[in-house]
Amino acid sequence: MAATPVPKKEISVIQLTGELFDYTNKMKTSSRRLAHATRYLAAPQKKAVAHIESKAKYTTRDYEEAAEKAPYDVRTQRQLGMHYEQNHDWENAKDVYMRVLAQNPLNPDAHFYLGNMYQNMGEMVKARQSYEEALALDPSHRATLDILASGRGTSENTAVLEQSAANNPDGPAQKLTLIKKKINTGDYEDAIELTVLAQEQFPDHGGFVFLQGRAYEDMGEIARAKSSYQRSIKMDPRNENAHLSLGHLYFNQGKYVYAALSFSDVVYLNNYDVDARYMQGLSYFNANEWGRAATAWEDLLHYSPQHPLVKILLPQAYYILAVEYNRLGKSSLGRTSFSKALSVNNHSRSWLPGAMRTLGKYYREKGMHKESLAAYQEVVELKPMDAEAYTGMGITYWKMNEHQLAKAAWQRSLELNPDSNEARGWLMIAHQG
Repeated sequence: MAATPVPKKEISVIQLTGELFDYTNKMKTSSRRLAHATRYLAAPQKKAVAHIESKAKYTTRDYEEAAEKAPYDVRTQRQLGMHYEQNHDWENAKDVYMRVLAQNPLNPDAHFYLGNMYQNMGEMVKARQSYEEALALDPSHRATLDILASGRGTSENTAVLEQSAANNPDGPAQKLTLIKKKINTGDYEDAIELTVLAQEQFPDHGGFVFLQGRAYEDMGEIARAKSSYQRSIKMDPRNENAHLSLGHLYFNQGKYVYAALSFSDVVYLNNYDVDARYMQGLSYFNANEWGRAATAWEDLLHYSPQHPLVKILLPQAYYILAVEYNRLGKSSLGRTSFSKALSVNNHSRSWLPGAMRTLGKYYREKGMHKESLAAYQEVVELKPMDAEAYTGMGITYWKMNEHQLAKAAWQRSLELNPDSNEARGWLMIAHQG
């Protein structure tokens, strides 16, 4: 997509950057100098941030009233318990699940609900005890086996599987235990063969499909791993680990939009998964979806207000939006975004160089080489010893067929950081050419 030309009478991106940088490093609260730093931008325009966090369709009272009307309906009680869990109201969730268990002591689902809650709380010993009871009642209990197979938790889950396998040598737990051991020892082909046989015998258990995906991924068979994870999700859409594995797989492939969507599924299932929220935002950021990245990270800060990485990356996203809005003539939106960057972290020296590095790469990928060089030069002025800036500058020069300047930039990068494999790799390519 062609870039919108900047009229000659307008301030350039770098001039704007200088103004903003001067402001952020010399002032803290002066509204007068803020107006000076952003005099090229229009008056602030308030804009509500749209949160992607899923909104509950029903209130807590709605769930409670439904449960009161059907006190012996296990499914209705489970919905109330899950609602409490989503809000980390553990005591009320315990009351629900213990009441269900008292009413249905021979129902493996009741034991699973209690165990799953304990696992989400991090109380693995209690979770293990409940899972053991569920499998004692039904050695093929799908929900319990799928949780244990997915790898959530630690050695406690493995111990439950091994005990169930010993008690029921012909059941699915025995096969899951053997498959996991094969994967852990690197016998991937044997593990895959066992998953195929197990699926024929137990076609409703998504845990076998998930483990098949893990084995394929460890073998480097990425396409097959992806297919297995997708099948596992189709069988059990609430399998967080399958969504996570798929998200990381896409991320490692550089398919950042797809990675973000997978991590979004995890967030939908578990609002409190801060790591998934971070990866959701990082995936959007790497995909140059600055607005979506900002929204994801703003939501994350509600759950982890001092997240160290987000306190650096979120201002970068807002600052990039500010520069881009201004470049495209949307100065009011630019000023709003800049204000948001400062509201998250007013120590601009910690994040401004990173923002300009990202802009340098972004402009280069769009073929805007002059803007790319200007952005990298800004990084060097802000942080003279930044080896990454020289590496990026060299790549831009190379794309412009300025090979001598490119080599000089990479050599400078290696002087600053002798361990820079990227700069060394580009120099090798340059010498071969």
